[in-house]
Amino acid sequence: MVVDEFEFFRKVRAYYCNVPFLVQFTYRLSHRVDKAVAAHGSFSCRVNPHTQIVEYVLELKSDPISRPFSEQSSFLFSSIYEEIPVQSIEFENHLIQSLRYPIPIEYDWQSFIMSGAEAAINVQSIQQLFRKRKLKGADGQAVDGKLKVEKVLLKWQL
Repeated sequence: MVVDEFEFFRKVRAYYCNVPFLVQFTYRLSHRVDKAVAAHGSFSCRVNPHTQIVEYVLELKSDPISRPFSEQSSFLFSSIYEEIPVQSIEFENHLIQSLRYPIPIEYDWQSFIMSGAEAAINVQSIQQLFRKRKLKGADGQAVDGKLKVEKVLLKWQL
């Protein structure tokens, strides 16, 4: 089924606006203890017909993260876990992927958009995003919370 470009533009904007997804991840609370947390997000697709590009833009906000200062000492090593005051990981209007769409649109454009979203928003890509975002310590310094993305679930509503 052939779809003209204007119809593609309208349908992508109508069907793929604020598609929800869930991220389940953990962070290091203390020595060998990880705490499970969730982040709720959504993505939208923007179509630029001049460049024939679909952009995937996401919004994401995690549940609050915090940990007290702790120190673990053993015979061989000592581990210090800096305090993390209560905070959330947030991304607003973050471009996560751009895909060129072929013209003419003689293919299943919905599966093209969905597979692009699954390639853009998955465990590996969200883990990379979290690596770039540092948690803030009590003095405002960057703290490694040992964030580990466990699962990403896209909630398709088609």
